[in-house]
Amino acid sequence: MKTELAISHLSVMPGQQGSVSIEVVNNADVIDGVTAIVDGINPDWIRLERPVLSLFPESSDQLELILDIPKECPAGDYLVIVRIVSTIEAERQSVHDFWLTVEPQPGLGIELRPSIVTGGLEATLAATIVNTGNSPIDVVVEALEPTREVDCVADPSAITIPQGAEALIDIQLRGPRPWFGDPRVRTIIVTATVDDVVAEQMGTFRQKARIPRGLLTALILAGIVLLWALIFLFVISGLQRREPAAKAIGTNLMTGNDFIPINVVAATARGTVTASTTAAGIPRITVEALWVTSDGTLESVGSAATDDDGNYSLKSLIPRTYKFRFSADGFSEVWYPASPDAAGAEPVRLDPRQIRDGLDVVLGGQAGRLIGNIALPPDAPAQTLTVTATLTDGPTDQPAFSVTTQTTDGTIDLSGLPTPGTYQVTVTGPGFQTQQFEQTLDGGQASVINTVNLTAANGSITGTIQNGAGQPLGGVFVTARSGDVELKTVTPTAGNVGQFSLVGLTTPQTYVLTFSLPGSSSATAALSLAAGESRSGVVATLVGGSGTATGTVISSSGAPLGGVTVRVLGDNFDSTTSTLTTSGTAGDAGSFTISGLPVPGSYTLSFSSPGFQTETVAAGFLAAGQQPVGTVTLLPETAVIQGTVGGPSGGLGSVTVTLSDGTARTRVTTSATNPTGAYAFADAPAGSYTLTFAKGGFAIRVVLVSVDAGEIRQQNVALSPSVAP
Repeated sequence: MKTELAISHLSVMPGQQGSVSIEVVNNADVIDGVTAIVDGINPDWIRLERPVLSLFPESSDQLELILDIPKECPAGDYLVIVRIVSTIEAERQSVHDFWLTVEPQPGLGIELRPSIVTGGLEATLAATIVNTGNSPIDVVVEALEPTREVDCVADPSAITIPQGAEALIDIQLRGPRPWFGDPRVRTIIVTATVDDVVAEQMGTFRQKARIPRGLLTALILAGIVLLWALIFLFVISGLQRREPAAKAIGTNLMTGNDFIPINVVAATARGTVTASTTAAGIPRITVEALWVTSDGTLESVGSAATDDDGNYSLKSLIPRTYKFRFSADGFSEVWYPASPDAAGAEPVRLDPRQIRDGLDVVLGGQAGRLIGNIALPPDAPAQTLTVTATLTDGPTDQPAFSVTTQTTDGTIDLSGLPTPGTYQVTVTGPGFQTQQFEQTLDGGQASVINTVNLTAANGSITGTIQNGAGQPLGGVFVTARSGDVELKTVTPTAGNVGQFSLVGLTTPQTYVLTFSLPGSSSATAALSLAAGESRSGVVATLVGGSGTATGTVISSSGAPLGGVTVRVLGDNFDSTTSTLTTSGTAGDAGSFTISGLPVPGSYTLSFSSPGFQTETVAAGFLAAGQQPVGTVTLLPETAVIQGTVGGPSGGLGSVTVTLSDGTARTRVTTSATNPTGAYAFADAPAGSYTLTFAKGGFAIRVVLVSVDAGEIRQQNVALSPSVAP
């Protein structure tokens, strides 16, 4: 065979395809099958567009090598050696080589572990930088807090990471610490950059106040208790200095003792504060009692905080008319029973020693917010993702509150959420597994969600395996392979005969399916599954049994030829027989039969016999059965040169005819007298000759003749009388 590789160097980006074309010319005298064997790189990266080229003698075709270079392939130069091999005669082969350059393609990822840190004046956020490219990278790491109130320093800020490795970077956070109240939530944006590739993650720094809200509330309550204790001590001291009250009854109702001990007349106000969203008690709500003075103004006389169940109790209230105010950070202020201001509040009259229950109110938290990011798997195409937040602990007699948004850049931002409450956040997208998690919001809280990592949903492949007649086949072994992953199943022989199902397949991925059944041909198919794709309707056909080739061999004159050697060559198949020499029950003279040919298959039949040219025909079997190749005509290896020698009055007999090929080999004959002038040379090898015609009284005539094997060349000549000197 003759082969030619047009290139000496090929450059391919990782994760993409490259192709190499090799022109193959079959200069043998039989039909040949040609394939390629590749060395120097991982064989899983190479596939042939057509595994075998079938070439007729002196025909040519292109053998296409497809290189599927994986994304993780290390960058560099690879020497690829390609051997072009005949499938009929392994000795017929040629070798080519070329350089394959896998270009560097930087890639990186960043992950914060954990993504939320809590501290005071300072804290440390740990960032893991992963090199997902195919070559070492120099990474620059930066961190930023959008308000610039927190200094963010990456240590180290630049680092070299080998291919497939990861590095741990400490992000030092330092900023002014709040004095009072709840922890201050600060968003930290960590960015890793290499060339034009940027990876970004958001973290959270919960900066605790120097004096937490709980401690502040406790101090206020302690101050109130201390104040009341001082008042009690003062009153008790004053009472102890007084003379004991006389036991006589006043002369009228308007006379008597003007000083009454407070414990004798003090009233109590009690109730429960619940959330409008969940109907559950709210802790740490400040309840304030304000005395309605005679001129209508309000004067604060006491306060308390709700317990974990939302209950409160205001004791030691002097019998008067009060209005009650309920407030807390993140909640809208409410005046009993449901007014936003004092003007709409309902006055509550407390009588001496009265315990007033049922002073209940419902508070609604200010709108909350959930923000965060969604991370897609590497190489996943951009998708429109749906994010839904549903309130899970709301009243059971009402529809659950739910809000939905869509994102194309992976950013989650759900605002206007009723608080307090617990929300179930659901993230969905075509081809991805649904992610669900819970997030609790206090009144008016804006919470940063940990990065949500989406994974592609599993896919499946289903189909049917049938025989050549279209009937389903049971007991067929089905294997799906992709890299190191291998799944197997067998088609049932009863019920859903011939049907197969491969589920739980990782996507996106390309799988090679192999179908095999003892006694039948095997079949393969390559299927690519997109993210979450389920492929159905796959049909594979397996052919069983064997084929039989029949035919007849004749000579160029039409006579049957017996004893002709018939050789059949195919993939791992080689068999020889001979044509019949006589007619009988086995067949007519010159006929042949070869059975047991594996199907499906393509075969080359060659016919050879001494004295005849070898003839080759092709036969292909898609299914079992008999296939006639027809009548094969064998041409002789030599030619026949014949003709007639004429003169002025017709044919001339007794003319000496000499046949010469330019060497010492010559043949001589004489033209016949009956029929007059006829001559013939049989068994003349193919080539060029001179014919010399000589007869007394006639001028000598020389003629040039070229013949091919099997040709019958008719060469007539006329001689002229010689002229006397």
